[in-house]
Amino acid sequence: MKSFIKVAVVITIALNAFFTAFPQQLTGKEQLKAVEKITVDKAIEIALKNSPYLKAVEHEKNAAQTLEKEAKSYRLPQVNFNEILMRTNNPMETFALSLSQENFSLMDLMVSDPNHPSPLNDSIMQLQVVQPLYMGGKISHGIKAGKKMAEAGLKKYERAKQEVIFNTKTAYLNVLLAKKYVELMDNVVKTVKAHVDMAKAYFDTGFIMEADLLQAQVFLGDVKQKKIAAENNLKLAKAYFNNVIGVNQDRNFEFVNEFNFEEKDYNLNKLLKEAIENRPDYKELSLKVEAAKHNISIEKSEYKPKLFLIGELNYHDKQFLGTEGDSFKIMAVAKFNIFNGFKTKNRVLRAKEQYKSYSKYLKQMEEGIYLQVKQAYFKFIEAKKRYKVAELAEKQAKENLKLREERYKKGVEKTTDLLDADTQYIQASTQKLHALFDYLKAEENLKFMVGKIK
Repeated sequence: MKSFIKVAVVITIALNAFFTAFPQQLTGKEQLKAVEKITVDKAIEIALKNSPYLKAVEHEKNAAQTLEKEAKSYRLPQVNFNEILMRTNNPMETFALSLSQENFSLMDLMVSDPNHPSPLNDSIMQLQVVQPLYMGGKISHGIKAGKKMAEAGLKKYERAKQEVIFNTKTAYLNVLLAKKYVELMDNVVKTVKAHVDMAKAYFDTGFIMEADLLQAQVFLGDVKQKKIAAENNLKLAKAYFNNVIGVNQDRNFEFVNEFNFEEKDYNLNKLLKEAIENRPDYKELSLKVEAAKHNISIEKSEYKPKLFLIGELNYHDKQFLGTEGDSFKIMAVAKFNIFNGFKTKNRVLRAKEQYKSYSKYLKQMEEGIYLQVKQAYFKFIEAKKRYKVAELAEKQAKENLKLREERYKKGVEKTTDLLDADTQYIQASTQKLHALFDYLKAEENLKFMVGKIK
C-alpha cells in the first residue's frame, strides 16, 4: 500500500511539473492559431486560387474554346464503320448478295426457282469515308462564330477575375477600417478615463457635484460599449474577409498594408471612353453579337447545295465479320434541299432575331456602363470632398478638446463642456476615418467600373 502511495505521489508531481513547464500548449485553441501576415497582393493571389465562382467561369471559358475546334472538324473527312447482318429471300437481293459474296454459281441458279430462292444470310462489313467539299458557307461561318464565342468566354473570365480582385480589395479595406476604429476607440477610452479621473479628483475635493462625476462615468461606460462593438465589428470583418478569399474561418491574419489619403484627379470623359475600350464584359457581349451575325449565315447555308465525296469499302460474307467478298465504291454526291417544311426559313428568322436581341443588349450595356462610370466618378468626387471637410473638422475638434481640457484643469470649465468636447472629437475622428476609407473604396469602385482594376 505504501509503495502504491509513493507511485501516485511521483506521478502527481510529474504531471504538475509538466503542466507548469508547458502551460502555453494547454490553454486552448486560441494560442494554437498562428498569425499570418497578409498583404493586399497576397490576398488577391489566394482569392484567385480559391474562388469557386472564378473556377466555374474558367470551366465555361474552357468549354467555349472547343467551339472553334468543333467547327473546324467539319472540314475533315468523316470515317464510319458499319457491320450489317441480314437474312433475305428477296430474289433480286439474294442474286446480288451471292455475287457480292463471290460464291455465285450458275448450277445453283439452274436447279433452284429464281422467283422463290432459299433465304440467304449476309454479313456486310463496311468502311465509309465522307469528305465535305462544299457546305454552302456553313463550315467557314461556323469557324468564325466559334472563334468569337471562344474569345467571349475569355473576356467573361477576365471580368470574373476583376470581380474577385475588387471584392478582395474591398474586404481588405473593411478590415483595416474596423481595425483603425478599434484603435481610435482605445485612445478615446484612455482619454475619457483620464477625464473621469480628473472629475473624481475634483469631486473628492468638493470642487464639483456628484452629478457631474456620475455623468462623466456614464459617458465612459458608453464609450467602452462602443469599443466592444468596434471589436466585434473587426471580428466580423475578418470573418467576411476569410470568406471572400476562400479560406477557413480559423485562419488568423495580420493585415500589414497601410492606406493614406492621396488626392487624385480623373477626367470623366476620358474615363467614359476607357470604360468602353477596357470593360471585358462589354467586349464579351460585342463578340457574341458578331457570333450571332455569323449564325445567320450558318442557317442560310441550308438554302445552298452541298457537295460530298464518298468512298466505301465493303466486305460480304455468310460469316460474321467475314471478308470473303470485297468491293469498293467512290461517289460524288450533290445535295440540294428543295423543301423542308419551312424549317430553314424559321431557323434563319430565329438567328436574325437573336442577332437583333444581342445588338440591343449591347446598346443597353453601353448606356449602362456610362451610367455606372458617372455614378462611381461622382461618388469618388463626393468622398474626396467629404474627407477634406472631415479632416478639417477633426483637426478643429482636437484643438477644441485640448483647449477644454486645459480650461477644465484650471477649473474654469464645466464637466459637461469637457464631455461635449469629447463627444465632438469622437464624432469628428469617426467621420474622418470613415471618409478616408469611403474615398479609398470609391476609387477602387471607379477603377472596377472602368475595367482597369488589377
